[in-house]
Amino acid sequence: MNAPAPIWKMVFMALVGSIFDYSLTAPQPPPASKELLKPPRSLATRFPRASAEFGKLLIRAWVLAEIALPFATTDICPPSLSKRIIRLLVHSQQPNDAVARVSTLTPMFFIGGCMIIIGSLLRVACFKALGRFFTYELSVRNEHKLITSGLYAFVRHPSYTGALCFFFGQYLCFFEESSWLVACSGLFPRDEYVRTCFVWGIRATLYSTFAVYMHRRMNDEDAMLEKHFGKEWKDWKRRVPYRILPWVY
Repeated sequence: MNAPAPIWKMVFMALVGSIFDYSLTAPQPPPASKELLKPPRSLATRFPRASAEFGKLLIRAWVLAEIALPFATTDICPPSLSKRIIRLLVHSQQPNDAVARVSTLTPMFFIGGCMIIIGSLLRVACFKALGRFFTYELSVRNEHKLITSGLYAFVRHPSYTGALCFFFGQYLCFFEESSWLVACSGLFPRDEYVRTCFVWGIRATLYSTFAVYMHRRMNDEDAMLEKHFGKEWKDWKRRVPYRILPWVY
């Protein structure tokens, strides 16, 4: 017997949320102050740990909403609890339609979720490859070694490749027609054409902003590593000229 659509959405969101949350969790404690890049060259290097923790709170709230509403439509949810969930989370003028949309796993939402999973797994692979050298703060650790194997033999910043991938997927999911934010929050235009333009405008703005942030952070990191490793880093750059995507950039 096939599982109903709300169950698929709940299971998928639980998987996406758990992997995403893990990839945003700092794998190492903050480095000693003497190991930090001083002074931070831009805002992109000043508050990475606090930004990640805030991001995790947003992701958890989003995942909870995307799971709670489909759950409210299932037979296993008590009617009284279902009414409370819908009353709390649905602020649309067409609540039944909104709940039905959120309970469906659409192709666009699925693609976005898969991008989150792929990007998160790339980040986790970088955690493993760098070990104690992977810190959210830009730093050169005691007895720091330049890692140039594995993913780092293809691009110099694979963790940022993962970050760009999962954030693009996140924006696809956040602003998809079947997402809680668009379908139920009541914050988006009712006209479909206007809403679509508005949503893609938000996506483009957020992704462009994040790309600029990543670009500046990569510049700071490259300058820091070049200063510390010198010729070893320059040789690696000649062998691996691409920063985040092989044969592209």
